[in-house]
Amino acid sequence: MRPEPAAVVSCHLVHLAARCRQRGYTLEEVRDCIVRQDGEQLLVDTGHAAFPRQPKPGFVPPTARPTKGPGTELKRLLGKLGIHASSTCSCNARARQMDAMGCEWCEQHIDTVVGWLRDEAGKRKVPFLDVVGKVLVRRAISNARKEERRAQAAKEGEATGSGSAV
Repeated sequence: MRPEPAAVVSCHLVHLAARCRQRGYTLEEVRDCIVRQDGEQLLVDTGHAAFPRQPKPGFVPPTARPTKGPGTELKRLLGKLGIHASSTCSCNARARQMDAMGCEWCEQHIDTVVGWLRDEAGKRKVPFLDVVGKVLVRRAISNARKEERRAQAAKEGEATGSGSAV
């Protein structure tokens, strides 16, 4: 009887990181399922016990609410300029990816995000300047961070009971 072959897949680091967040794990917790890493390209054994197949015990996913983060903020800024996602573009998927990866990732990979904007502008035959794209992405990140601070302050206020009548 032959043993089952290992379920090794190739993926980008950001995709494994997104799966970890989705299931309540950190990359450090699942590092043992990484067979090989070449820069940000990975070979991952999805059959390994460390692979995040199921949500982490005790992990409660965020309640269904409008997505928040730098991707959502970028979509909002572009909407103010009259640029909206269409059914044939990858805008919504990119915005979700940016939200999932967070502000730090977007800041570190701003050239990637600007490249996405440039590619989409080319498809739409809309003029595009990288410097303007960077300004929009930086503003989206700034807005997302402000929103995170606002939400954290509200949560802390609820936890301490401040602002409630005595």
